[in-house]
Amino acid sequence: MNNPYNDLIRYRSFLETIPLEQYREELKGIKWVEQDLPKEILPLASIFRFYWEIRDYLNFEDWFNIFWEYINTDPVCKDTLSQFKKYYFDKDDNGWFKAGFRARMYRTWVSVLTQLDFCYVFESVCYQKGKNLLLECNAELDAKGIDAKVNDIGFQIAKISQRKEARSASKKKAIITIPYAVFNISEFEQRIKSPRVRDKEGYKYALDSFHKYFGRLSNGFVVFKEAYLEQIINNIDDIVKLSLVIEKISSELSGRY
Repeated sequence: MNNPYNDLIRYRSFLETIPLEQYREELKGIKWVEQDLPKEILPLASIFRFYWEIRDYLNFEDWFNIFWEYINTDPVCKDTLSQFKKYYFDKDDNGWFKAGFRARMYRTWVSVLTQLDFCYVFESVCYQKGKNLLLECNAELDAKGIDAKVNDIGFQIAKISQRKEARSASKKKAIITIPYAVFNISEFEQRIKSPRVRDKEGYKYALDSFHKYFGRLSNGFVVFKEAYLEQIINNIDDIVKLSLVIEKISSELSGRY
């Protein structure tokens, strides 16, 4: 029988091994495969399979090599990939395309891993509190803009890097939008100390709220704290209360009291 608490610990240990800064520097200028991808060569099903269904935490290179081989050998995927390259690119250079595709896959990979951290914490908190809630997350839901689903409630993780982005994070769609803050901590600390910044208290409150709801692993990966998910789980049976809870968290992250 799976132990969600142990799964979370193992997942977090894996997240901490990702060399985020190394990939950020290596791939920041590689953005030439940005077109919408045909469903046959989308990576979502593969990512969910390894990192959620069978929980085999491959590093990015191992996962990408497996996925790249699959779409280049499966007849349907291979034909789709060939047509995609012919339509968008006039270069007959598979290495050039692969480099751009790899960079695109890395960004998707990290994004889905963030969604899954939310799911792993959700499962762990439910397990510790004896809550019997069924959480769903898969490629089909993701394609519809739903990162996770509990009962009839869909959740979407919204990345925010500035205080102002948190103000409307919970109001983007009819589904519950979960603000995921990736604040520049050093920048916020400088603004708090700067004599030119009037709203020092707002930045301090936003930074305190960040530390209340999020943690940072040693490599800089931002993860959800149990305190965040506890508020969601405690109000999961009342969509109105749940919406108010998320709105409150969004306000706190925006620096509003």
